[in-house]
Amino acid sequence: MKRRLLCLLAVPFVLSHCTPLDESGGAGSTGPASTGLPPGHEPYDGPHGSTYDLGMQHGRADGASGKSRQPSRHYGTFPATQTDAFNRGYQAAYTMATRPGGTTAPPASAPLTPVKGSGTVTLREGSRTVAVCATAMPNVETVRFVNGQQQIAVKSRAAHGPATVQLFNTRTGVEEGRVMAYEIRGGQPAWAAGMGE
Repeated sequence: MKRRLLCLLAVPFVLSHCTPLDESGGAGSTGPASTGLPPGHEPYDGPHGSTYDLGMQHGRADGASGKSRQPSRHYGTFPATQTDAFNRGYQAAYTMATRPGGTTAPPASAPLTPVKGSGTVTLREGSRTVAVCATAMPNVETVRFVNGQQQIAVKSRAAHGPATVQLFNTRTGVEEGRVMAYEIRGGQPAWAAGMGE
């Protein structure tokens, strides 16, 4: 009876299994690392596939918007040890976006301007309000665009006490990261570097 019970309990474990995700971005990965490359560029099968994909996203956006070919403007959004993977993705996608028949550039837009308020940072594009970011504390001390103008880091505090640094999406105003200013050490997190105390 005990043997039969043990056999019945073992059946679900034998019939089910888990397959680990391939986070290396190798040849079997899907997405930009393996498809949609310009002629002369082979699918990427090296390490750090997600960083390569990030490079492709930035390269495609920069090329499509008419920016210069400058991957270094995005440094700090990925570990420095993965720069080669990022640059390879960036160069491939930038070439694809700027070649004839590639991605067409969206209409040029005015640069965003941050307007500090009490407990808010309003992002304006010319006279149009794009987003309003609600800060953790009422007194906004410092703002800095991150990742081009896709995100903004905001340092705020109350009348006394520690400051909070938040990362917002500039198009939606949604908070994407938060850290206390005294926790910023050694330039980490990268988006909050230079805003510590």
